Amino acid sequence: MTRSPLIERIAAAVGPALEPLGVQLWGIEFASAGSRMVVRIYIDAEDGVSIGACAKVSRSLGAVFDAEDVLPGAYVLEVSSPGLERRFFSAAQMAAYAGQQVDVRLHEPQDGRRHLRGILSGVEGEDILIDEAGKVTRVAFDRLKGAHLVHEFPDTGIKAS
Repeated sequence: MTRSPLIERIAAAVGPALEPLGVQLWGIEFASAGSRMVVRIYIDAEDGVSIGACAKVSRSLGAVFDAEDVLPGAYVLEVSSPGLERRFFSAAQMAAYAGQQVDVRLHEPQDGRRHLRGILSGVEGEDILIDEAGKVTRVAFDRLKGAHLVHEFPDTGIKAS
């Protein structure tokens, strides 16, 4: 997944603004809402991200975006935590989640497949290693359309009725 020049420009403006707020930039993505662009900023912190932190970051970034004219035209700014099934924006982010289940989608098929789901067995440089029932597949991160963690709820032993 390569980063566009617009994402690079936003990241350069966002990074310094987040530091004093005690959070780090996790990722940036775009969507659309009618004629407006939606800019989603994902933030993370060692002790988690609260709704209050998201609101504070949103106010701060709105001022930064307006002052530095980072985005052309009308936009909607959304600030969120990456959540339990966090999307990954770099191979380096994935390294901390080795041993956990991930879901990976590819732009183009590799070995006839565009979808992999298995245990992240490691990260080597910009390559990720996915173990699907003992078969390990190496994928270059820039070939990914998307990748996210698959949260597994612990078995409490309680049966649904």
